[in-house]
Amino acid sequence: MANKDELIGAARNPWWQAAAAVAAIALVAVFALGGFKPAKSKAKPLPQYAAGKRVQTGAMAVTPLRAWVARYRPGGRIEPNQLYLVLQADVENRTARSFNSFGYLLEDLILVSPKREPIKADTPLSADDHSQLGDLHPRLKQRVDLVWKLPPGYVYAPSQTFGLFARDYKAKAYLNDEGAWLQGKPAAKFELAVQDLRAQALAP
Repeated sequence: MANKDELIGAARNPWWQAAAAVAAIALVAVFALGGFKPAKSKAKPLPQYAAGKRVQTGAMAVTPLRAWVARYRPGGRIEPNQLYLVLQADVENRTARSFNSFGYLLEDLILVSPKREPIKADTPLSADDHSQLGDLHPRLKQRVDLVWKLPPGYVYAPSQTFGLFARDYKAKAYLNDEGAWLQGKPAAKFELAVQDLRAQALAP
């Protein structure tokens, strides 16, 4: 079993707790599978990867590239009273069928709160044209921007921890013997520097 506690190493901002409470509603299934509960002392540490390292988790392969905080969504206009956290990554669908980006991607590639709770991104965007990301097609690498809308009490931190769940195929996942890709345990964590773009007028 992986050491799930390690996923919280650098999530230092207390305001994540409120965001996690909202995200928890959509992640009941995750917590039913064990979520990020403390691991036993003899558990192996969860693998940690830096920016640029490709990680395979069954249904997806993810390469985190960079993260930043800005006053605009990627490709958008400045919003003086709003901040956004963005994680840019290369994502590859390793299944045999297309799947919607609001499914596996947002459920499996998450931000980690101080209480070990996964926080889903609000929006997945295409990094190429900043449009809302649709389906991820088999074996086609897609550069994406995952966007978290930050609350008013946000305090900038120079690094952030992101987590990645495994997702494995089960030939008989349901009572009707239909197969499915099911989310499993935490598979990896990413400790990324967060670039401060709050004073920058143009989106990256």
